Amino acid sequence: MQKVLFILPTACVGLAAALHATAYLHGEARRHQPRFWTFFALTLAAMLGVVLSPDKLTFLLAWEAMGLASAGLVAFENEDRDARKATWIYLLACHAGACALMLAGVLLNRPDAAWGAFLCAVVGFGLKIGFPPFHVWLPEAHPAAPAPASAVMSGAMIPLGFYGLWRFVLDPQAGFALTPGMGWTVLLLGAAGALGGILFALPQTNLKKLLAFSSVENMGVIALGLGLALLAQDAPGDVAALAGAGAFVHVLNHAFLKGGLFLGAGSVLRQTGTLNQDQLGGLMKRLPFTGTLFTLNALGLAGLPPLNGFLGEFLIYAAAFRAVKSGAPALVGAGFLVLAALALTGGLAAAAYCKAIGATFLGEPRSEAAAQAVETPRRMWIAQLALFLLSFAMIPGTVHVAHVLTDGASTPLLVPCAALGGAVLVLVGALLLARRLSPRGTVKPSCPTWDCGYHAPTARMAYTATAFTQPLQDLFRPVLHARTHVIPFKGSQYDASDAALVTETDDRALAGFWRPLFTFVARVFQRAHLLQNGSLHLYILLVLVALLALLALAFA
Repeated sequence: MQKVLFILPTACVGLAAALHATAYLHGEARRHQPRFWTFFALTLAAMLGVVLSPDKLTFLLAWEAMGLASAGLVAFENEDRDARKATWIYLLACHAGACALMLAGVLLNRPDAAWGAFLCAVVGFGLKIGFPPFHVWLPEAHPAAPAPASAVMSGAMIPLGFYGLWRFVLDPQAGFALTPGMGWTVLLLGAAGALGGILFALPQTNLKKLLAFSSVENMGVIALGLGLALLAQDAPGDVAALAGAGAFVHVLNHAFLKGGLFLGAGSVLRQTGTLNQDQLGGLMKRLPFTGTLFTLNALGLAGLPPLNGFLGEFLIYAAAFRAVKSGAPALVGAGFLVLAALALTGGLAAAAYCKAIGATFLGEPRSEAAAQAVETPRRMWIAQLALFLLSFAMIPGTVHVAHVLTDGASTPLLVPCAALGGAVLVLVGALLLARRLSPRGTVKPSCPTWDCGYHAPTARMAYTATAFTQPLQDLFRPVLHARTHVIPFKGSQYDASDAALVTETDDRALAGFWRPLFTFVARVFQRAHLLQNGSLHLYILLVLVALLALLALAFA
C-alpha cells in the first residue's frame, strides 16, 4: 500500500505538470524544449524506479539518477547566474545524500551500528526531504526551475525521502531495531522543519520561494506524524495508527495541493514576467481561473476545513490528543509537542497564504505588467483544476485509508467531518451556480467612499506583501534576523514615489552554518595548496616524513 501512496503523486502530478508545460514553454526556443522534455521524462522515470526498485543497489542507482535528471531541470535557464548557483547547491545536496545512503547501506548489515545507520539514513534522506539544516537547496532550486518542474520536485519528489526512510528503517518488516530515541529524533526534526519552514516563508516576496519554504513546513508536518507513530508503536491504543495514517494522507494532500500552487505560480510568472508579490496585485480580475484555483489550493494546504488538507492534519491532531490522554510520560510529552507545533504552524501557514493570495491576486495592480495581464491558456488552469479535484476526491479516500490503517478506529471521527465538508462545498457550489444563472439587473450607480481626503487612492496606499507580514516578522525577529533598509526621500517632499522600506531575510541555516563551514574548508584547502608548489625536493621530503611516520606507527 505504501508504494501506491507514492506512485500516485508521481503519476498524477507528473501528468498535470506535463499538460501545464505544453503552454508554459510556448515561446521558448526550439532547441531548449527537447532538453526540458528529456530531463522531465528521465526525472519521472527515475522517481518510479525509486519506488519500484527491488533491492538496495537498484534503489540507490535510481535515487542518484533522479538527482542528476532533476538537476538538468533546475539548470534549464542556464544563462542565469542564480540558476547556475542553485544547480550547484542542488548537486552538492544530491551527492552528499547519496554518500550518506551508501554508508547507511553498509552499516545496516551490522547489528552493533544501528544508530550510525539510522543517522546516516536521516542525513541521506533528509537532504531530499528538507529537514533543517539540510533544506537549503529547496529555496534556491525551486525559484530557478521551470514551474512544472518545481511542481513535480516539490509535490512528488521530496516526499520520496519518507518512502526511503520507511522502506529501509522505519517499516517494522524491514527488521531494523528502532529505539525511542530514534522516534524523538524524527519528531524533533519535524517540529523544527514545520515551524522553521513556515516562519521563513512569511517574509518571502518571491512567490515560488514562499512555496519552497512551505514545502519544508509540510515535510515537517509529515515527520511529526511519523515521529509520533514511532514513539507509540508499542503503546496500547490506536495512537500509532492514527498518526501514521495522518502522515501518509498528508503526503497525498501536499502532492496535489502544492503541485497546483506551483503551477499557479508558473501561470503568474508567464503572464506578468515577475514573481515579486510587491509588484503584483489585482490579478483575480485578470486571471480569474488561475486566482480562484490558487486560492482553493492554498486554503486546502493551510489545513482549513472543509478541504482534505484539514482531514489529514485532523488525524495527527487526534493521535496527539490520544497520546496526551494515554498517561505514558513519553507519549504525553510527544503529544503536547505535536499539538503545540501543529497549532502554531497552522496559524502561521494561514497568515502566509493570506499574504500570498492578497498581495498577488487582490487589490489593485502595483505594476504595469500586472495591470496588462490576461488569463492563461485553458490547459494551464485545467492542470491546476485537475490536481485540486484529485485532492477533493481524496476526502472519501482519506476516510478509507485511515479506516484501513487504524482498523476502523478513525471512522467515527472522520465520517462526520467528511460529510460536513462535502455538504459545505456542495452548498457553496450551488450558491455560485445560482448567482451565475440569476438574471443581471440594472447597473447601480457607484461613487467613491469617504477616503480621508484622498479622492483617488492608488495602489501604493494598499498593503504590500512585505507590509502585511511585517508585524509577524517583528514578533519573530530573534529567529528570522531580518534586515531593514530605509530608502529616504530624495526629491520633492510631496512625491513619495522615491521612498521605500526594504526588508531582507536570509536563510539562517545557509548564512549561519553552511556558508561559514564551506568558507572554513576553502581556507584550509587554500593553505594546503601551498604545498603544491612544484618543488621535487619538497615532495621527496613529504614522502620520507610519511614513511617514517608509518614505520613509527607500525612499531608502536
